[in-house]
Amino acid sequence: MNLLRPLQSRIQGMPTPLPKRHLYGIVLLSTLTLTATVMLPSTQHILEQPVRINIPTSLNLPQPAAKEQVDNTEFYTLPHDDIGIDALDEIVATEPEWQEYVVQNGDTLSTIFNGLGLPLATMYKLLDADKEKILDGLKPGQSLSLLIDNDNLLQEFKIKQDLLHTRTFSRDGAGYKSKIKTIASNWESKALQGVIKGSFYLSARDAGLSASQIQKIANLFQWQLNFARDLRQGDSFKVLVQREFVKGQSTGKSELQAVELNSRGKTYYAYRNEDGKFYDAKGESLERGFIRTPLAISPRISSKFNLNRKHPITGRVRPHNGTDFAVPIGTPVLAPGDGVVVKAVRHAFAGNYLVIRHGRQYTTRFLHLSKFLVKPGDRVRRGQKIALSGNTGRSTGPHLHYEFHINNRPVDPMQVKLPMAEGLSGSEKRTFLATVEKYQREFSG
Repeated sequence: MNLLRPLQSRIQGMPTPLPKRHLYGIVLLSTLTLTATVMLPSTQHILEQPVRINIPTSLNLPQPAAKEQVDNTEFYTLPHDDIGIDALDEIVATEPEWQEYVVQNGDTLSTIFNGLGLPLATMYKLLDADKEKILDGLKPGQSLSLLIDNDNLLQEFKIKQDLLHTRTFSRDGAGYKSKIKTIASNWESKALQGVIKGSFYLSARDAGLSASQIQKIANLFQWQLNFARDLRQGDSFKVLVQREFVKGQSTGKSELQAVELNSRGKTYYAYRNEDGKFYDAKGESLERGFIRTPLAISPRISSKFNLNRKHPITGRVRPHNGTDFAVPIGTPVLAPGDGVVVKAVRHAFAGNYLVIRHGRQYTTRFLHLSKFLVKPGDRVRRGQKIALSGNTGRSTGPHLHYEFHINNRPVDPMQVKLPMAEGLSGSEKRTFLATVEKYQREFSG
């Protein structure tokens, strides 16, 4: 029987008859489709009974590795328990969820709350509980932890202020209450040392000291050394620094404990006492105190410090930047504190005019003198005679005009809080000297 004849008769009307090989292909596909339709089981049959497919061994397909036969039900059967679906839903619904957030550049508390889908009303309640204003200054890199329940209520809010402190805001009724948790830290001492090459600042920085620590050292020795003028190449220094750590990580906090500075064969010492102040190796204060009145007698004040005083000669309102003491000509004038004379000149209005610099912050001025007892460049000690009072320059009578300046700004010398210079004594001094020995062992160790 020629199966192609009916098909050929159907396509004779086509412009170009198909080749016989194409006709064979069409017949073959039609036969396979009919066969597959007859052999496939019905849908009901599939549901009622599994289908087994036998693969002939003649196909030489790769066989799976032999393994121990197991009951395949263990892969599909869940273990029996007493928790139903409703119970699981209840557990999920009542357990709050923590969310972690790291503050980014440009973040504010409102943008963070918006991003997390929290209402701004909650934010305002949180701010009401923030009496220390911690949330006003969010910094990039700070870690925030938020405990949010299934009803989108913020139950707890934690902000890590630094390595030591974490502030927690907990829900309290309709608002929040705040508390802080402090983690224990430990301090470790480290000895740094160096030789001056160039400037002290660069040499100390190369040794590992920070800019603030270098400034602190300069302030400690300001009464004994001029770092720009007195230090020489080859001078050496040792510094004991104590640093704070939390779980091996530095908090960034540090304290100077001791400094030994060797210049021109002389060693200068600064040791920290438990009161936070620094003393030399004998317990004497490194601060230099001042006497309130720079005169050998108790004088009468004829004119007080007044920034709006009317000048007694010109009648103009001009600031009176000092205190006038009515004293006879020739009364000894005393240095109010240790320092260096920077000026001793004749002035048209101030008369004989003397200026002393006391360390880095303080300057004193003396006007209308009759005689100088020191010259520029001289180092003076507290209580030393430096001049005699007079009536020179623009003056209405014998007196001493005395000025006290802090950072080049005049202040009332009778009211300003002056630094004290009390040394240690008794049991406090004995404890300090024992601490000095400990510092020295740490330097050598």
